[in-house]
Amino acid sequence: MSADSPLRADESGVFLKYLLLEGLNSGEIRYWRMRWRTDTVILLRQRLEELLSDMLSALSTFGGLLGIEFDILGRSLLASPLYPHRLIDLALEAVLSEPLAPELCIKLTPSSPHALSAALPGAWNHAVIFASPVFFTHEFYPLAVDACVHDYGHAGSLRTNVLGAHMDWLTKNGQLKRIIYLDFSTGRLIETNLTVPVQPDSVQFLCLGSQEQARHAVLSQRYNCVQVNPASASRLADDKAATLATWSALGLEVPAYQAIAPEDLATALCFLDSFAEIVVKPNQATEGEHVAFFQRNDPQAKTALKKHLERCWEQGTAIAQQRRDGVFFRIPASETNHTLALRLNLAFDGERHCLESGYAQLGQDEHHPAACGRGGHIVPIDEALSSLTYRGKPIRLASSDWIRIRTQAEQAAGLFEKLMLIGLDVLLEYDQFGNITPVFLESNPRPAGLSHSRLLADDPFMPAQIGVSLKLWACMNQVHPATLTPLLP
Repeated sequence: MSADSPLRADESGVFLKYLLLEGLNSGEIRYWRMRWRTDTVILLRQRLEELLSDMLSALSTFGGLLGIEFDILGRSLLASPLYPHRLIDLALEAVLSEPLAPELCIKLTPSSPHALSAALPGAWNHAVIFASPVFFTHEFYPLAVDACVHDYGHAGSLRTNVLGAHMDWLTKNGQLKRIIYLDFSTGRLIETNLTVPVQPDSVQFLCLGSQEQARHAVLSQRYNCVQVNPASASRLADDKAATLATWSALGLEVPAYQAIAPEDLATALCFLDSFAEIVVKPNQATEGEHVAFFQRNDPQAKTALKKHLERCWEQGTAIAQQRRDGVFFRIPASETNHTLALRLNLAFDGERHCLESGYAQLGQDEHHPAACGRGGHIVPIDEALSSLTYRGKPIRLASSDWIRIRTQAEQAAGLFEKLMLIGLDVLLEYDQFGNITPVFLESNPRPAGLSHSRLLADDPFMPAQIGVSLKLWACMNQVHPATLTPLLP
């Protein structure tokens, strides 16, 4: 935009978001980021709502000086409770994360099929349905880019319209009455109501928030079309104990484990006595939620374990596992070790699952799980594999090690033949023969962190471009019917 360009109504939402963030000082932002996994997020929303109210009062007086069409914007803010709610969502996302997707512009007037035809010329409508709006654009953006890259590379034009839709934006029969899409001509994400609801040709479920499995089941039942991750096929991947048992039967390396039913503290204590260190978490939680280490020789371990299990049991059965992450990541500058877990994304190409992308999660040190929710952070896989250590000594990943990891990951993903995209969490161990070998931890049918994913080559040390999967869209094209109905009739 040029310096003297007035903000249009949809662009004003981006300005309002940053103006809202100016109400938080840097100390506040650090405070909220450190506590974003807790109930304090509710307090952050309340804080932003108060700031928004103050800001709108000021803009009603001074908005004209800023080049904002406040008459239009003000009427929309007052007439629609969704607009200010979405502004708060976007501000929350900005506070709690780094920018991983383009700005999202919220249109104030509905879009007709004719208005959308230039931005969405494809004839196949793929809906990514979500329930938790914070961070959704981070998961949506790389999928939309991958679909575009695949379509232009294979067909010379966009064939697939990737559309984001909140579960509240669906009609009773599952049509989309409000969508998010990537406008490639401007590089912006656009959110808009539709004058004519769109019937999706395929669906995918991500970012379902609390009670995600129950929501997944309800939403999946509403669609009789192609589903990337149908709920029926996701049940096994959501059950950590059942998945580990099946992987073990296939000959894959998994940690020793024990399901812990609610109130069965005796079984948990017996498992703790069996190993030097164990990991405990809810059996059906995802993305590192409520995961913790416990050492047998720690005099406080039994008390801490009981308290932790009570939190896990709020979600049902817990699972205890032997700690098996023997290979750490070592930061050369500080010479500190950090726990390491690989997230590997595998897509179904029509015949089998193929490893396509991933990232690495690091723990805050070697005594905490490699999970963002426990103070860890994400790095590219090539960076993580460049500085490995085992029992204080540096080790190097050989090409044969990477082939082993890839081959076994594809075997592990083969368990979920009806899931077109699956995320696997893998630990690394060092065996007696000097090989780095994968230990399979869990699977996720609604994989997160997609904007951190890099496409993986045969050489894992090669810097890779951002991407999740191209084979997913190749597989999707195989199921395209001969005649499709584009958004523009």
